[in-house]
Amino acid sequence: MKHVVFVDSTVSGLLAFEAAKRLGCHVTFIHQRDASFLTISIKDDTSRLEPYLRYVDAYLRIDNLEGGEFSRLLANLHAERPIDALISTSEAAIVPVAREAQRIGTLYPRYEALCGAVYKSRLRETLRAHGLRSPDFEVLSEEQLINGVVPSLSLPFVVKPTRGFAKQFSAICHSQTDFDAFLAELRQSRKGADPMIDHLVSRDYLVEQYIDGTLHSAEVIVQDSKVSCFATTIRFRADYSEILEMTATMPSGLDAAQRDEIKAYVQAVFSALGLDFGLYHVELLRDAKGPCLVEINARMMGSVAPQMYRMLTGIDPFELLVRLHLGEPILIDDSVLQRAGSVVTVASRNGGHIAHDYDPDTLQPLLDKYAIRFCTAHVAPGQAVNVYSGNIGTIGHVIVEDDCPHSAAKKGNRFLRELSSLYGLELATYTGAELA
Repeated sequence: MKHVVFVDSTVSGLLAFEAAKRLGCHVTFIHQRDASFLTISIKDDTSRLEPYLRYVDAYLRIDNLEGGEFSRLLANLHAERPIDALISTSEAAIVPVAREAQRIGTLYPRYEALCGAVYKSRLRETLRAHGLRSPDFEVLSEEQLINGVVPSLSLPFVVKPTRGFAKQFSAICHSQTDFDAFLAELRQSRKGADPMIDHLVSRDYLVEQYIDGTLHSAEVIVQDSKVSCFATTIRFRADYSEILEMTATMPSGLDAAQRDEIKAYVQAVFSALGLDFGLYHVELLRDAKGPCLVEINARMMGSVAPQMYRMLTGIDPFELLVRLHLGEPILIDDSVLQRAGSVVTVASRNGGHIAHDYDPDTLQPLLDKYAIRFCTAHVAPGQAVNVYSGNIGTIGHVIVEDDCPHSAAKKGNRFLRELSSLYGLELATYTGAELA
């Protein structure tokens, strides 16, 4: 029986436990107390873990992944039952897991190559050195930004931590007013941030040239340095803020030539970075000049996109992930996507409260009207709701299916407008030329 060890997780990533157990594996889950993406997501509500832990043979808590405790625990586990795969679906854990996987000798992205990809300034330097398309950039510290050091790049530009997640402490600045507002918000956001988020997000910032294009992702598997793309998406953004992604719509709606252009570009990027193994969520912008890399995430696609992929294809992406790390050859491409779907974010535009007279029983008829089979947007009358300001703090998600990706996304926007009326609260909606 193969021994698979998972370290930290996203909420959706908990589904990987069942996939590994279905493949006949002995499953261990290591959950750190500090800087855990899972803990950030579920807070102290451990009841949300219980349905998944029934697929786990050993659930282990440790303080953190940075000290010697993590290394010693893995060494002891490996001595008792040799570890065949060490896996994380959490952005917070991928770097320490890469370090330990290299020490143990299991398949994982190589530590140095991974760091060169996930630290955005190093990534940009490598692309520039290899002549691959990448925006102009500079790096400034948080202290420099707050103390008034002016970026040398002309507006418009994007500001984001060199290592971060969930669009935290990031902004697209079209004007000086936008940049000033970002700096003012940065001071307040850092003070009020969850300590785990504050710890995980770098205090060096990438200031990079703004590219006006459509936002996409490529979901890829890399084996023996060869990139295979098993899905592409288009990601529609809030109609009042470009930084806020509202959907992951699959497939991307791009034609075969455009998808091939993205695949060739991603292959060139991975070759330049020396990334020869792993599963990745790659974000790109696409304009008249072609694709341009936004960032590389060495993990499974986020939110509930894995559930949508399984609904559309019948293939469990977490099973692909486990099999990949166990050394099995994975033969797949994006031709398996014959239907379309859109993960639609349900979130409040301005914050506030769900109407006190909201009747939860009215939600199901609305879901039925749009043939929605998957929904996590369940709320109570009078419930307080935060303003949508990043990938953390949403109300929930729905998956909207259709034969055409753009039709699925349009349907999702209509659903949000009707749900706003039910909730008695204005929900964020999204825009894009493809939705006109």
